[in-house]
Amino acid sequence: MTTRVALARLVSSLFAAALGADTVSAAEHRVATLVPYAGAALAAHPGKVLVVASVRSDPRTPVPDGVIDLGSPHSPNLEKLAEARPEVVVTDEHMHGNLAEALGRTGARVFPLDSTSLAATFAGLEALGAEVGVGPEIQADVTRTRAQLAELRVTEPVPTLVLFGAPGSFFVVTDKTWIGDLLRAEGFQNVAPAGATGGRFPGFAPLTDEVLIGLSPELVLLVAHGNPEGVRAAFERDLETRPAMQSLRKSASRGVHALDPALFSANPGLELPRAARALRDLAQPPAATP
Repeated sequence: MTTRVALARLVSSLFAAALGADTVSAAEHRVATLVPYAGAALAAHPGKVLVVASVRSDPRTPVPDGVIDLGSPHSPNLEKLAEARPEVVVTDEHMHGNLAEALGRTGARVFPLDSTSLAATFAGLEALGAEVGVGPEIQADVTRTRAQLAELRVTEPVPTLVLFGAPGSFFVVTDKTWIGDLLRAEGFQNVAPAGATGGRFPGFAPLTDEVLIGLSPELVLLVAHGNPEGVRAAFERDLETRPAMQSLRKSASRGVHALDPALFSANPGLELPRAARALRDLAQPPAATP
């Protein structure tokens, strides 16, 4: 390196330091997200992107330090969102469609994501990365995540039933959700009936007696909306008292497990390999009795 180049770099760095943090921040894209996994992906690449506000991925998990807490993704605090002065607001196109008009009044660009499948999740993250100046970085993250998921596939299909709910209210998770798509991608067999419909949200169907008929999962997984152990206890009461659950009681040889809400209450994005690893661990065959 020549003396002239070294001197130029030194002057440049001193000038940048003299400008202060506010000027550096002004060069970053200010992003608020109603989709937690998008905020986590962007926050991994500071310098070009600044996540200024986020909803919580799970009621028990606070947002990162320095980020304005917008509360629940189902009912985000729009006043705090406006205070954050974002340039871009990331939304879930299925969950937040009714907020489009209100969000548009903030002056921010609204960037909707489809989180219902792995392919849509990854495509949305790559498009978001390109939008805010970290396209190559996010593409590399997605490529690495896909490779990790491929390594975590189970060696044989495990008949699996996934239920989402709160005590007394359970919904079948079908293939038309990110969890259902993750099961498919990782080699599981989702026993949810293909035609099960009628829930409040796309891909989730009420657990009626008609839906239960003929289901014989070896593995039952519970995604809690709230207290996971409370949901597990409520489901086990139903197993004992609800006649239509007779087949589940007999077939669930790999157990009934409450999943970690931090990983499964919402799409975890680039953390999907952690979710896949948890599923693979739970799918292990029962230990043989001596």
